[in-house]
Amino acid sequence: MFNRYADALDHRDWNLLEGLFTEDVTTDWFGAYQVSGRAEVIAYISELIGRTARTHHLLGNYTADIHGDTAEASVRVRAYHVGDGERAHLFEESLAGFEASVVRTAEGWRFSRFDERLYVMLGTQEVFGLNDAALA
Repeated sequence: MFNRYADALDHRDWNLLEGLFTEDVTTDWFGAYQVSGRAEVIAYISELIGRTARTHHLLGNYTADIHGDTAEASVRVRAYHVGDGERAHLFEESLAGFEASVVRTAEGWRFSRFDERLYVMLGTQEVFGLNDAALA
């Protein structure tokens, strides 16, 4: 699922992204941005990623603790984001971890909680039109 998430972002495939979350998903990016509900999460992500010219997400070190129809899973992430338009000279690179709760539904496995923990950030969140002070 994490790979499909990265593909959805890097290819701007919002239909693929929508199919990864439960209706009542909760999210937390860096402890600074919380969004709940599938429609709201898709809108938030697509708007943020839409402010960039390109993204590249590289994933590794997967873990999963599966208990029947639920699981706790994580993966390490290196994500690179290039600015667009007047922000084309900017970049942001995150060394982070995705941590998620996953549930098996009639349609397959879905994220019911999706969090990103930031370990290192290079560049600036201004790539997304955000202020770096939110992470301080």
